Amino acid sequence: MKKNIFLFFLLGLVSCVGLEQYPTNSYSDANFWNYEENCMAALYLGYNQCWNADQYFGNNILSDDVYGSRHTQNSTDVATGLATTNGGRFSSEWNACYQELRTIHTALDNQHRMNLPEDVKNRLVAEMRLMRAFTYIRLTTWFGDVPFLTTNPTLPESKIIARTSADKIKSFIHSELEEVSHILPKNTDLPASENGRFTRGTAVALNARAYLLENDFENCAKECAKLMDGNEYGTYALADSYAELFQSGHYGPESIMTIEFAYEGGVDNIKRSWDTGPRIPQSIGHGGIVAFSPTQELVDCFRKIDGSPADDADYEGRDLRFYATIAYNGCEIQIPEAKACKIIGSEGVGKGVYTCWTNPVDEKKAQERDPALNDSYNGSQDRTQTGYYNIKNYSASTIGSGGGSYKPLMEIRYADVLLMYAESMFETGNMTEDVWNRTMKLIRHRAGFGDAWCAYPGGDDLRQTIRDERRCELALEGRRCFDLRRWAVMDTPAIKATGASYLVSRATGAPFLDNGTNIQCPASYNIKYWFPVPQGERDKNSNLTQNPGW
Repeated sequence: MKKNIFLFFLLGLVSCVGLEQYPTNSYSDANFWNYEENCMAALYLGYNQCWNADQYFGNNILSDDVYGSRHTQNSTDVATGLATTNGGRFSSEWNACYQELRTIHTALDNQHRMNLPEDVKNRLVAEMRLMRAFTYIRLTTWFGDVPFLTTNPTLPESKIIARTSADKIKSFIHSELEEVSHILPKNTDLPASENGRFTRGTAVALNARAYLLENDFENCAKECAKLMDGNEYGTYALADSYAELFQSGHYGPESIMTIEFAYEGGVDNIKRSWDTGPRIPQSIGHGGIVAFSPTQELVDCFRKIDGSPADDADYEGRDLRFYATIAYNGCEIQIPEAKACKIIGSEGVGKGVYTCWTNPVDEKKAQERDPALNDSYNGSQDRTQTGYYNIKNYSASTIGSGGGSYKPLMEIRYADVLLMYAESMFETGNMTEDVWNRTMKLIRHRAGFGDAWCAYPGGDDLRQTIRDERRCELALEGRRCFDLRRWAVMDTPAIKATGASYLVSRATGAPFLDNGTNIQCPASYNIKYWFPVPQGERDKNSNLTQNPGW
């Protein structure tokens, strides 16, 4: 039985959207904060709104790691340059952030009323402050200058507030994260019942990420070093197995920040889940919807174990991370028994493992034995558009009959800290063999590479080497879109100033077309650097200016 923070919800609170809208029937009783369970419920609501699986998975669509489908049209339109300032992806990001800020500020504005032991209250307030910093990182990364609040505005105030300089907000973010990193507990001090709550390490790693997004490599390296040297901010290490890390390693030594889900007693009683159907092969998913498909370009980044490049459809002897990330033609996948799938597995119908055929020629032959198979590329947007599916974070034993999984998702993990440190040390001119051995060598060794490929390469291509390693290690974890943005700015500064597209290319898939050529995705990427301020927000508040390029 799992007991963690997300078994508690404040169901009576009313959701809100937009900067100017807020619930009028929530937190209205001054006595509300006299009760510890109410204070904690407000905290858990903040966690619930802070980050979710849709954002974790959906941000992949804004990169060249995957290609989206009609089922994720709002994000796919952003990726292909078809979105307007009324686009749903832009308004959903804006609204979710300001909804979260209102929840946070409602609690912080009433902290003096909280009838809690001082240590409990201090921790709760620190967690809320970290959530606020995280939310402002989202806002400034996508929108740049945004309305900046540290308390809830009145309704009239919300209709005239102007945008604050992103630089000012970023200074606030770094200051907040630094302060709470000395208040929160270490990861080693958390009881199992508090798995998922923020720690000192969360604050430090998030601060490192914030500096990385600014290409402030000097400060990013300093924050990473706090987690690599000593245990003042917690104790972290790489997990032994990359594959197991995404099965049951979400509370292990590598985990720093998770998105939480919950159950009691097993898959028959899931309290909060994420929908696996659109994010896994269709024979074990919904059988009629796919959110995104990994590209051939991502697949090609996973090299052979000796370090050599692999041919497009050569899936043998690859980087071990490939097998934990990509569902490819001929791979074997565990069937989620609770879903009662119709496909034939190694232990009978709906049991054991089955072979996933994404090449239509191979699947047609396999359907002679098992007509329920339906994973192959068929040119539609209801199946893979590239010949590949996501398999990272898929854990059959955590999936209920409706397709929801209670497996937590790791938003920040220690491998990312090592990669941030390696990149920062290179960009500041401080990369050495010792730095390489403490970071890249460890990551490559876990991926199954031999000593030669793990050794320090040096040379002029080291920047691209680090970037490619980051792509493989963090593939389909939602980080690539942010990396592409900051690298484009570093390499082509005008992109940020003009709002020009930072990714313009055409994605391809596996070589499964009738003539043996690679699948071509329907439209080219054409992703603009900035999100626009949603037009609906500007219609309500004429003081909100628009971003370059819109």
